[in-house]
Amino acid sequence: MVSRKIALVLSLVNMLAGCRAQADTQTIAPRPTLRFAMRPAEILTAFLRLPQFSIGVVPVGDSQKRLEAIDDGSIDVTNAVADVTYSAFYHGLPDHAAPLQNIRGIALMNRAVVHLLIGPRVDVRHGLGGMRIVLGDPAGASRALGEQLVNSMGVASSEIDGEFVPYEAAVGKLLDGEVDALIATLLPPQEPIARAIRGGARLLDINGREVDYLREHYPLLRRTLIPSGTYPGQDAPLHTVGVDLLLVCRADLDSAVVYAITRALFEDIPRLARRQIDPYRAAATVIPLHPGAARYYREREMQR
Repeated sequence: MVSRKIALVLSLVNMLAGCRAQADTQTIAPRPTLRFAMRPAEILTAFLRLPQFSIGVVPVGDSQKRLEAIDDGSIDVTNAVADVTYSAFYHGLPDHAAPLQNIRGIALMNRAVVHLLIGPRVDVRHGLGGMRIVLGDPAGASRALGEQLVNSMGVASSEIDGEFVPYEAAVGKLLDGEVDALIATLLPPQEPIARAIRGGARLLDINGREVDYLREHYPLLRRTLIPSGTYPGQDAPLHTVGVDLLLVCRADLDSAVVYAITRALFEDIPRLARRQIDPYRAAATVIPLHPGAARYYREREMQR
């Protein structure tokens, strides 16, 4: 009789232990799987190292292509220039009859600036007409910006030989004399630009009437400076234009996941975030914030 009671007690203990183990298993949330498309790759690389996320890298084109991919649900998180994002959300993009409403902001990022590089043996006294010019990276900030910059300088698109080349390869072509100029929109400093300058290429000012012309097409462009000493031999600030980048996601992405992404930016990769994002401006996106990101910013503000 006693042995039967002991057996019953042991059976109940084992059953309770099994239930507890099952409950513990059910409370461990799986790592969210996210599809990222990101250029440049600094933030993407940092997220790939974080254990709480499973990141799939999806190659997509420039800002417009990446926003279209967010809107149709084929990627989850990307970055894009602010002016294209604003137009996409509120007005739509070329070949789209309606605004792209499935886009939400995560963070306002730092400003990407336009670098206009001229090859070591190129004479620009007569302008850019007739030159071979890399207008940008096919997966860069904005394919149209380089061409518009050339047009703003009084040169028609038909008067140049333009192409799109990844920046690393473009610098090689510039130094080898295969192209005459390179237009790169990047967050400075960037090693490919420094390598081009060490090889004899020159950075030119963008500071005339062309800026007013550009802003007619890109109202969120800002006059800006590349500080002296940013690049080799740069003894004075360089005038140029820049545009803010945005980190964005799908509107229907789970709020808890977006909260975790935003928190990771500021708490798990803070050194990178300081280079890429001004924490005091991060919430000031030109489109509505995702509720998950908004929740993180509210909590952070309350903790101050």
